[in-house]
Amino acid sequence: MRKWLGLLVCAGLLSSACGGHGGSPTSPSTSTASASAATISGTVQGAGASAMLAASTGAALTGVTVTVVGTSISSGVDAAGRFALLNVPPGNVQLRISGGGVDATVSLTLVQAAQTIEVVVTVSGSTASVDSELRNGGGESELEGRVESLPPTMAALTFKAAGRTVMTDGTTQFVDGGSARTFADLRVGMRVHVKGRMSGDTFTASLVQLQNSNTGIPVEVNGVIDTVTGDASSFQFKIGSRVIKGDTTTTFFGDGNTPDSFADLKDGVRVEVKGEQRDGFIFATRIHINEGDDEDDDGQDDSASIHGTLKSISGSTPSLTLTVDTTIVHTSGSTEVKRRGDVQTLDALRTGQSLHVVGARQTDGSINARKIEIDDDEDGGEFEIEGALGGLTGTCPAISFSVNGFKILTSASTEFKEVACSALKSGDKVEVKGARQADGSVNATRVERK
Repeated sequence: MRKWLGLLVCAGLLSSACGGHGGSPTSPSTSTASASAATISGTVQGAGASAMLAASTGAALTGVTVTVVGTSISSGVDAAGRFALLNVPPGNVQLRISGGGVDATVSLTLVQAAQTIEVVVTVSGSTASVDSELRNGGGESELEGRVESLPPTMAALTFKAAGRTVMTDGTTQFVDGGSARTFADLRVGMRVHVKGRMSGDTFTASLVQLQNSNTGIPVEVNGVIDTVTGDASSFQFKIGSRVIKGDTTTTFFGDGNTPDSFADLKDGVRVEVKGEQRDGFIFATRIHINEGDDEDDDGQDDSASIHGTLKSISGSTPSLTLTVDTTIVHTSGSTEVKRRGDVQTLDALRTGQSLHVVGARQTDGSINARKIEIDDDEDGGEFEIEGALGGLTGTCPAISFSVNGFKILTSASTEFKEVACSALKSGDKVEVKGARQADGSVNATRVERK
């Protein structure tokens, strides 16, 4: 089965951006489509939207251009983050996203003539990823994403994957590797690859491939609150078309020095939500509330965003002191660490890494970090990542697989913990430690199943 980068579906929340409603993107440099070439359109957004949900609720970027590498085909990004590229030659395609403080590339493989491809790209600094993708052409459509809802929330033999309604019937085939499965084997959070026909936002499936049984992948989505109801013991609100629910176990964080709470949830306030996918809604385990106040009572700038190389680490987790280029950065138990969208721990930080730090600027010029994104790793330096395993090939002990876009290589010297090498399978959640190589791959010293 062909593997595409990212989740292969444009979420229902993006129907206006991907379907062409509600305004058009900045005109591409080539304005007349050719029947022998492909069309690529979609949305560019800032980091923070959920890869699992592919929801366009992250901040749209402006002053950004999307270019097909090696060609003169390009498109500006409009105020809603949309772009359109016509006459894209078939084959493996690289898109470069540049301007507005970003410069990154993403790859789309096996682009075919006359295909229409809709993508959502999340970008931060020099790092970008394809969060969703929908391909149409040749009489068949393909969709890949995680199951969001099942009956009885949905109609019988119908489920929702990455914002699209997927209808099945007695002729639909369900498979998991070489084994036959049924509709009853689907679970919320499971990743599926669907083939069939698309009509509007509804997909009629001829084949459903169960790709990944790991249903515990965290969900992140950010945007503006709409219609808060309930109280601290049981509340809900919406971000776009997504329903968010929480209770007394939900923790709140703000930009200031005092903890935020349920009382700070108000319509129109921008929040970042971290949680778990449930049947038809996201259960919020953590909500960060952006107060929108960039200055404290003394007029001091209270927010900062920097990129730089991690020069030194001191202290013990969670209270670390980092030197990022020349800036002192302090961490705490509420600091979030990510690598290409995967949630990590502070233990993943290594000197030599390129970091994007977001937090509150202090009067002495240091930053109290709220978020740290690991953009890249030093060649030969220590490397650590945790995520779902995919693309497993080779024969033990020399196997290879990927974790969130990183190619992992093992050998006879690799330690396998909590799992034998031969027992690993695609979908397992693993923690990998090793050394980053010049070609971007990782030689694993330890692989632990979580």
